[in-house]
Amino acid sequence: MIYITGDTHGDLEDLMSRSLKGIKKGDKLIITGDFGFLWDNSSKEIKNLQKLSKKKYDILFVEGAHEDFDRIHEYPECDLYRGKGYKIDHNIYCLKRGEIYQIEGKTILALGGGLSPYDDDYDPEEKKSMPTEEELKTAVENIRSLGRRVDLIITHEAPASVKRVIDRNAVVNDLNIFLDTVLHNTRFKKWFFGSLHQDRAVSQNLICVYQDVYRVE
Repeated sequence: MIYITGDTHGDLEDLMSRSLKGIKKGDKLIITGDFGFLWDNSSKEIKNLQKLSKKKYDILFVEGAHEDFDRIHEYPECDLYRGKGYKIDHNIYCLKRGEIYQIEGKTILALGGGLSPYDDDYDPEEKKSMPTEEELKTAVENIRSLGRRVDLIITHEAPASVKRVIDRNAVVNDLNIFLDTVLHNTRFKKWFFGSLHQDRAVSQNLICVYQDVYRVE
């Protein structure tokens, strides 16, 4: 079974306080960005990762706006659910931007990265948090290869139009605009995103997730 929750920011107590009791061995927990357990390599962080590595289920995350991107990308790239990922531990993986995964019989597009909701002053060449042109191209090619149909889309950012529905004052960035194109040109069953730190279903298939845990049937 697949479970989905929002940003964790390296807070183990917060993660464990969420409704995770139903997760069992072999299940998958997907986090929609700002994983945060790879940040400063402190003794507390190392202990938290060790505790997560003892879980019987896989922990998968897309990158958010606040990660140690250099450190994540130093982990070995691996084959993962018919896509590519970064192997953090035997059960902890970062889903690469633009990849398609086959998990529990479902096709899943992962496209992490983004900016803080009110960050309108950035240099695209310096922001490692934003997907590259190559990563966006990979996403487009992978969507096309599936006839523009996927079961799930997992992102940190929201499409521009959806972001403005949730918060009309939020800054729309280039990734939000790209995701709007995906929204209007892809058929999907559910889309989960986490950057806005709310638990809110914008529609039946567009879900802003933070501390809630969704079980995907």
